[in-house]
Amino acid sequence: MADKAENYHKQGLRLFSVGKLQEAVEFFTRAIEINPEFPEAYLHRGGIFLETNRIVEGNADIQRAKDLRSGKFSGKGKGKSREKRSAKPLKVNWRDVDNIYEAVFPLDSRGVEYGDPGGGDGFEADGFPGDALSTAEGEGGFGKPDAGSRPSPAILELVNGRSLEFARVRLFEPTADDVSIIRQDGHVERVVPLEHIACIRTAEVRPGHKRMSNPLRGHVETIETVDGTIHHAAIHPDQDRDDILSCFSAEEQTPFMHKFIPMVNIRRRCLDRYLGEILLEKRFIGKDVLRKSLEEHRQAKNLQLGRIIAQRAKVMYSAIEEELDRAKREKVENQRKTGEILLASGLADKKQVMEALRCQKYLRGMKIGQFLVEKGVVQEKEIYIALAEKFRMPFVDLRRQKFSRNSLTLLSKKFVVRNEILPLALVNDILTVAVHHQKAAYLREEIMKERKCREVRFVLSQPAPLRMIIDMLYKKAG
Repeated sequence: MADKAENYHKQGLRLFSVGKLQEAVEFFTRAIEINPEFPEAYLHRGGIFLETNRIVEGNADIQRAKDLRSGKFSGKGKGKSREKRSAKPLKVNWRDVDNIYEAVFPLDSRGVEYGDPGGGDGFEADGFPGDALSTAEGEGGFGKPDAGSRPSPAILELVNGRSLEFARVRLFEPTADDVSIIRQDGHVERVVPLEHIACIRTAEVRPGHKRMSNPLRGHVETIETVDGTIHHAAIHPDQDRDDILSCFSAEEQTPFMHKFIPMVNIRRRCLDRYLGEILLEKRFIGKDVLRKSLEEHRQAKNLQLGRIIAQRAKVMYSAIEEELDRAKREKVENQRKTGEILLASGLADKKQVMEALRCQKYLRGMKIGQFLVEKGVVQEKEIYIALAEKFRMPFVDLRRQKFSRNSLTLLSKKFVVRNEILPLALVNDILTVAVHHQKAAYLREEIMKERKCREVRFVLSQPAPLRMIIDMLYKKAG
């Protein structure tokens, strides 16, 4: 039944997007009849009611949607109090690559609130600085009815962790760096700068973009924005702006599948492909060699301590096995570990056991790229070129890079040496920084505090040249 209601709701959104308002109302109503606790259907039907001057019905639907989303709606009696939920950013582990927005889709943990299409939207409580959200009235005529692109429903996920849903939003108006919230009378209610938005989610494709029959055919990325949200998204093949990433939700069951993410508010990107696939595609390695290396890597990570000790102590592994089997047969109450058994038997000394433990730990933590380089299958530079593609970063060979004296002053010596990063250039208030690990992207906020620039862009480099240049330009320079 829930799926049927969702299907009616989606059809209503499609009809709304092409201006068939009455037909859209009918489908939203069918969705509500099947699922009376469907807040999105109430919200969008209420928006159409307000737009067609059915004010009482529209306000009632909007209020019902708010009550359902607040989790306080009882369905009985009157005078029930509703507590306003606190807006706490959702903290997400980077390893949880699923789209968190859809995973918690009535959004109870994200503190989502609705902007009232008829007026007050609670912007003042969002914790923005005073000029972050401009009131449209009196600002260059923005308060007048606007004849721009057709407004559509959208969710604005803000950098402070809040999410606000509106029935009428115009993207990239009045300037390319803004989003306008439109009232039902056609006036611009608020203007939101893109720098305060982590992600825009819409039910409609952006004007000028072709609708993809199967968005998931595009390459899929895991994207982390500065508010801590993880997006699992298929990237649109037509990127007409270098400061906005256009993509689709990789989750099919969501009405707001189109996403627009300001590049400045992306903390980290990762292409959902294995490193081996990229190495094969770039012809850095052959398929048979890769398959064999992957199997050897798996065996190395699972290598038993006894075999490592046998190599270190230069004893037959059969003697190791015999001693371990004997200890197992004795069924000692406090079973000793492998290293203790072999140490007590005299087959290995303490130094050999400790070296074997360190070797086992090293092998278990070894990444496939490091393993391939150590085997001599690929060069380190080729691994970093592939990693740069996986993490959507440009690769730079620092040994071919020229450095100016001005670049040395872009960040403090202490900051550069501590974090092993290298500032390369500052152009149009955008600082380019070389790093040797994609996790350095988490330094973005710290770098912007250190330098006071508009944006930081990272490039990936090999560790040895980067450390050598830092040592030469900063440490030895005193």
